[in-house]
Amino acid sequence: MLKRFVLAFFTFAGLIIPTAFVLALLAAPAARPEPAQPGCDRTLANTSAGVAALQARLKALGPSNASEMCNVTRLYFLELVKARAVAALCKNGSERERDLGRLDADVEHTNNTIAARCS
Repeated sequence: MLKRFVLAFFTFAGLIIPTAFVLALLAAPAARPEPAQPGCDRTLANTSAGVAALQARLKALGPSNASEMCNVTRLYFLELVKARAVAALCKNGSERERDLGRLDADVEHTNNTIAARCS
């Protein structure tokens, strides 16, 4: 008799527990991306404009002025790091991951350029 009771108990628990878990998962609200920080739109626009301005300044410089090129490259590096920090705070989802990957690659490339050309 005890053996039947234990068997019935475990069979019942084996059916109820997974069913309750599945129902709880179905009843839970879907995960929503966290809202953007206030002021993120303006901050993203400002950092993008700063990166674009320094990038244009780098392209306009000729190879004849090495010290000016190093100074602008260092400023560009700092602006890229700032842009990466802003993107990490203000963006979410796949766009965030894509932008962070691109900015990480740009930061690494610019750092290598500074190491190779500037002393």
